[in-house]
Amino acid sequence: MNIKEFGIEMEKSVKQALGNRFEVNYTEVQKNNGVMYHALGIRKCGQNIAPTIYIDSLFDSYNNGSLFNNLVKEVVRIYNIHAPKGSEGAEFYQDFSQVADRLFFKAVNFEKNRDKLKDVPYKRALDLALVPLCKYKSSELGDGVITVQNSHLNLWEITSDELWENVNENSNRNAPVRITGLFEIMEKITGQQLSIDEIGQMSDACGMYVITNEQGMYGAAAAFYPDVLKSLADDMETDLFIIPSSVHEVIILPDPNFGMDVEQIRSMIGEVNETAVREEDILSDNLYVYDREADRIFIAGANEERSYA
Repeated sequence: MNIKEFGIEMEKSVKQALGNRFEVNYTEVQKNNGVMYHALGIRKCGQNIAPTIYIDSLFDSYNNGSLFNNLVKEVVRIYNIHAPKGSEGAEFYQDFSQVADRLFFKAVNFEKNRDKLKDVPYKRALDLALVPLCKYKSSELGDGVITVQNSHLNLWEITSDELWENVNENSNRNAPVRITGLFEIMEKITGQQLSIDEIGQMSDACGMYVITNEQGMYGAAAAFYPDVLKSLADDMETDLFIIPSSVHEVIILPDPNFGMDVEQIRSMIGEVNETAVREEDILSDNLYVYDREADRIFIAGANEERSYA
């Protein structure tokens, strides 16, 4: 049984378990970088909200010997925990005045998401695309984000430029930037708290920083918030190397402190992406440089002149 056959069987069995008052539909969901997930959408009759339950891990459990009926019960259990309490919850999205202060954005690879971006009022940033998102909290829907579509601009009767004025204004409030040093990374990796002397030695010797957001989700976009790189470069009095660790974070290196070859770093990024980063989390194989004087980001070693201000 492949994943599609498993999903269709789960659709039938979960519907039977829930009864005739529910609609259950198997679907394939395209995530970042074209990665495909498989899910069940479950809707109670009379409601306009259908929670999505991903079944990929359940399929793995099935292949590892779990009984199919037990997996059906697990889906029903998950649905009952997260089932919406009513049929409302997204009315705010009809009114841009209620949407504007909930906006922020993520950064994704442009080429890997080219088809999906056709319906999105994104902004190009070098080999990346900046994608507008709307954050929400709802007793019916829970907490989550909605990707802004071109059709939503028509609904709100606004232009893409007007949208992005509000996105840029509110991003740092809805997904606040978080900048951490090397010592914090080491503590996270080792699980051990470093001494003050060790922290000082690492900070002085390396000056490596990580830029993300407080949520740690799609935090690489925080490097594109107004004045984030400029403030860091001014503090360090140098240009910056920007390594795209993943869609969730970027690593910052002060340029003068490293005599590393650009192609060597680029090769390292590609190797790490290929061996250690999930496909859906890959941001780019390129190395970027922030030019402090020009206040612009460049792709290091690019043949053509490409930059982002």
